[in-house]
Amino acid sequence: MNERLILMTKRLFLSWLVLSTAHAEWEALPPMPERNGGFVCGIRNGRIVVQGGTNWADGKKNWLKKIHEFDPARKTWATIGELPWPVAYAVLYQREDGFSFAGGFDGQKCRLPGHAGVLAAGGRVGPRLIMAGGTDDPANIAGVSKETWMLGKTGTRMADYPGKPFATAASAVCGGELFVFGGMNYDVQTKLPVNTDAAFAFLPEKNVWRPLMRLSSARRGVSAVALDAKRIYIAGGYAEDFTADAIIYDVRTDSYQAAKALPYAAMVTLVKLDGFVYCLGGEDKKQSRTDKCHRVPVDELGRP
Repeated sequence: MNERLILMTKRLFLSWLVLSTAHAEWEALPPMPERNGGFVCGIRNGRIVVQGGTNWADGKKNWLKKIHEFDPARKTWATIGELPWPVAYAVLYQREDGFSFAGGFDGQKCRLPGHAGVLAAGGRVGPRLIMAGGTDDPANIAGVSKETWMLGKTGTRMADYPGKPFATAASAVCGGELFVFGGMNYDVQTKLPVNTDAAFAFLPEKNVWRPLMRLSSARRGVSAVALDAKRIYIAGGYAEDFTADAIIYDVRTDSYQAAKALPYAAMVTLVKLDGFVYCLGGEDKKQSRTDKCHRVPVDELGRP
């Protein structure tokens, strides 16, 4: 083998080595059809469906009711209908064949009378929807709750959340438990929201909350998504300002590790589909929403 061929072989090997060890970044996808935050987001027929939400125009908050659908294969958005009424800040109930939601706010009232069904933590655990915390109006930060409910045809009051009354926390279901991270409490003296670093998990089977290692920093509006049966990705939200910081919580060891940051700083929506985590829309500034849409392979999130 002559020297020129040897040199070419070495260069090809080095190029392969660089490519094989390079970390994938968030892939920018076509933007959502409208700037949006606080929407219901679920999976149906292998597609991401966005329902309702909020945005701002000329200093006015708009409550949305359009339904948009993203096709991951074609990387295209389509507007496919409207809800009967606007809705935002509801709790998702994801099933194998689709999804529904509970609570939320339509611009005038909570859609789940008698409950603090706005900005609550929750998700499907087994056959039931578990909902914890929240308020009855996004403007009523003094009305935050610590109640926990199991919702079906009727509502069953469960053990109260053990921390202070809260809203706007991150939540994800993993291994039969509902995990809740951060959020905001209400300070009676200052009449202002106070970010929290609290973290707890609820096991409906035993009707028990257990404490988790606290977050390293207090923040509200943070988002979470279960990556598998052992790990939860927690990202974004508002601390001293809007942030893109992210961590992964390990359910087995009750510990956190550094993770790949979001592609932008905001209170976003996260959803997992076919080996990717999608980062959608959100509140990126006060009285502002974004239409950004990105995705990254699940395995890359553990590589900061």
